[in-house]
This record gives sequence, C-alpha cells and structure tokens, in this order.
Amino acid sequence: MDGTDEPVARRRARPGQQSLDDADPADRRAHHPFRVRGPAHAHRRLRPATRGLPHEGVGAQRRRLSRSPAVTGDELPRLGAWVKLPAPESVELLALAGLDFAVIDAEHGAIDIRTMATMIAMARGCGIAPFVRVPGTAPRDVQVPLDAGAAGLFVPQIDSVAQAHEAVRAVRFPPLGERGASTSGRAGQWGRTPLSDYLRSGNNDVRLVVQAESVTALSAIGEIGAVPGIDAVFIGPMDLAVSGQFQEGSPEMADLITEAEQSCADHCTPLGTVASGDAAELLQRRGYDFLVLGADTTILRQGAHALVNSARAATLGARR
Repeated sequence: MDGTDEPVARRRARPGQQSLDDADPADRRAHHPFRVRGPAHAHRRLRPATRGLPHEGVGAQRRRLSRSPAVTGDELPRLGAWVKLPAPESVELLALAGLDFAVIDAEHGAIDIRTMATMIAMARGCGIAPFVRVPGTAPRDVQVPLDAGAAGLFVPQIDSVAQAHEAVRAVRFPPLGERGASTSGRAGQWGRTPLSDYLRSGNNDVRLVVQAESVTALSAIGEIGAVPGIDAVFIGPMDLAVSGQFQEGSPEMADLITEAEQSCADHCTPLGTVASGDAAELLQRRGYDFLVLGADTTILRQGAHALVNSARAATLGARR
C-alpha cells in the first residue's frame, strides 16, 4: 500500500490476560483493523496497542481499521458506508461527511474495473479508507482492487472455516496465501516499492473482512474469525434473514445474532454490521467495532425524500 492511511490500534484481551508491551512480538505484529472503545460488556476488556499500523504484521491479534486523515480525534466505533453508484464523487461526498471508510460495492453495484480504480484513488486522496466488497475469491476479483490500492476487501458469503481459509489464500501472499504479485500498480507505487516491502505490506496492511450471512456462518463465526489472516467478521442481517427464513425482528434471529456476538467476544474477533445512525450507540454497547451506515443510494433517496416532503409541506401551507 502507499502508506496514506494512519491506523490507530485497539486490541481486545481475554479475561485475565495481561496487556502486551512494545517488546512482545504479538504486540508488534498486531493484526487488528477494527477496535471499539467505550461501553462494552465486562468480558470485553480493551487494551491499547503500543504501536500504530499499517507497519505491523499478521499475528495472533487482529488489526483495526485505519483512521483516515479526514477524521480527527478517535471516535469509535468506526463508521462507513456502501458505495453502489459508479461515481468517484460518491466517495468524495462520504469523505466530506466525515466517514472513516467507504466500501465500494463490486458485488451488488454496477461498477466496472476502471471506475473502481478511480474511486479508490479518490478515497485515498480524500482521506477515507477505500474497501471493496468483491463478488468472490477468484484471482481477478481479488487482485484488481488490491493492485489498485484498496485498503482491504469485504468477502461475502463465508459460511465455514474452510471458506475462510480459501479467502485468506486468495488475498494473502505466500506463505499465508497464493496471491499473485505485481508492484507495477498503485499498491506498489507504480514500481517504486521494493518487492520485499510490497509483499510485507500485502500481508500486513491489507484488511480482510469476511461476511457471515447465513445460519451456518453465524454458528461458526468465532472459529471463522480466528483463522489467521482474517481481520474481522461482518454480520449481514438481510441475507441472514433470507437464509433462515426469519421474519423481520424475529426472536429466533435476534437470539442467533446475540450468540454470534458472544462467540466473537470469546474469540477476540473484531465485529461489524450494518446500522442506522440512531442504532450506533446500542451496537457499540453490544461490542461492535465498525458499522456500515447504509449506502450512498439510500442516503441520496432519503435526503431527496426529506427535501421534497419539506418543500411540499411548506408550499401547501402557504396556499392555505
């Protein structure tokens, strides 16, 4: 990566575990893209990392999402949004709104490769961390966004530990994985980065977030998140409801999610999900480290709807 992001690390510690100092290899190799500060369950004790990222390595602990220069302070949980419109301006507007990261949606969005690369460059220029939700783990799905300089990937529909290992193999360089290498793109500073630094950055700095979106996935979520090379797990409630044929707000689905949250806490696995703005505090208290606050399309629709309704109400009132 080109080093434009400046991460801040927070790490969970298991109950009874001592914090690690700068001399501890596990601390120096913290692999934590997402961390939460503030209200949390008693069993989720938080330890500050002694060194920043992205220059840390893959290790037993996970890294936290990088903080962009556009965000001041250390507000947590980290906040982002899906980007479905094939427009770099969408990324720019989300950065101006103060979000920490944007997830360019190559799974559900109509975004071609060239536009994706431009959107990644826009994000880096605006100080917002660019992630890409890929459609799968085929080499082209993974290599193109990473070579273009993405800070990390969201990989959907990871239902098992075996599939988690498959995602790691696709995203990481040897010996962790099988990703092909080329320093000639943005991730290698157009050939300027030495190969050894490029390989180290690809294994240490690129964030890998796997999405748990089925009953099967949530049943194994702690073990999935504990696979070396995976940074965080993201619960997708819509596909989960479809998978389990749950009604919206059903107790069965709520119980399943609660159990998954506990499993992630037990395995010290960073956790994220989608959320509305007013639910952020509750989800933070439940232990979530990062939240996706909808999509650019939803934000546009809701904003336009509110504006039109306000104007309609004002003009109707003036006629009376």
